[in-house]
Amino acid sequence: MKRLIFLLIVSLSFAAIEFSGDARFRPRLDVHEYGAASSEDHTSDLYYLYRARINMKADIGDGWFFKSKLGTNSVAGMTKMGPSSDNNDGPGNSNSHRPTLSFLELYYGYAKEDCGFWVGAFPLKYTPALDLHFYSDKLVDIPFVLYNNSSINGFAGYQVIKDKKINWFLSVDLNNTNSQENFLTGVETTEKDMYTLGLNSSFDVLNLTLTPNILLAIGDGDLPTTYGLDIDLPELSDISSSISYHMTNYDATDGDHFRVKMTKPVGKGSMKFFYDIANMEDDSMSYMWLSYTHTCYKGDAGTVTISPTYRYQDGGYVSGTFDEDYNRTKFEITTEIKFF
Repeated sequence: MKRLIFLLIVSLSFAAIEFSGDARFRPRLDVHEYGAASSEDHTSDLYYLYRARINMKADIGDGWFFKSKLGTNSVAGMTKMGPSSDNNDGPGNSNSHRPTLSFLELYYGYAKEDCGFWVGAFPLKYTPALDLHFYSDKLVDIPFVLYNNSSINGFAGYQVIKDKKINWFLSVDLNNTNSQENFLTGVETTEKDMYTLGLNSSFDVLNLTLTPNILLAIGDGDLPTTYGLDIDLPELSDISSSISYHMTNYDATDGDHFRVKMTKPVGKGSMKFFYDIANMEDDSMSYMWLSYTHTCYKGDAGTVTISPTYRYQDGGYVSGTFDEDYNRTKFEITTEIKFF
């Protein structure tokens, strides 16, 4: 019997499983100023946000892998401490509220040097083209990162052709009932599902790195097509900079988005600044982000950072109506711990 148990133990084999994660705590002062489009003139609130996420990766061999991310499926994965009684999902008073757990990412696939393919809920490398394409009613303040938690459902992969890597994805945006018949009238209605096909690739020209992006919505009706460029500029005096410009047409409406971004190492951290100008027909808004991330600790097993951040938005949509007099100011301090 002992020999049988020993043979069972030594015969077991495990996939190479890696765990990692992060946690944040963020006090924020949030100030809104409204114009004639709202019954409110001004709101100001100091509140506290927190989150924790766990990543798991399993490699089973020959390029096959599985990945997942556990967290709270809310805006940026964050939970507000002591929510108002109207938003309290806890069993007791407001401070009994606790976040629910979801798969923010859940996908598997195959990846080698020349090609790869995966399916499920997976992350997309961020570009402002995603904001313009999927969030034409928000446009600024990185809505794809915040509201999609930087991930999407569908299929994705890459193919290397003549030393150039072509990245692609096909997202399932809306699953309609494709065919439906009314037996009383005999009338049959059909609807297509909605998808977005995305393509990009990077290449060097002189000292620039160009990444063209194309996002094509597929389905019924007048759906958006978005295209443009992300351009990484040469480093100058330790300053890394980039610009991007993208255009879209949405429901017979044209829009565009321009961003300039700079980062610079400062002390034990780095400064980040970017400025956006976005337009949807005659509706125009701007957005500024300024932050400093200081590394408090860095070791083999993880890091601890603190990031004071200032964000300012001028113009925006309030309850579906554009308000040129609307602005929002956020000042926050984010502390974060990551483990590898």
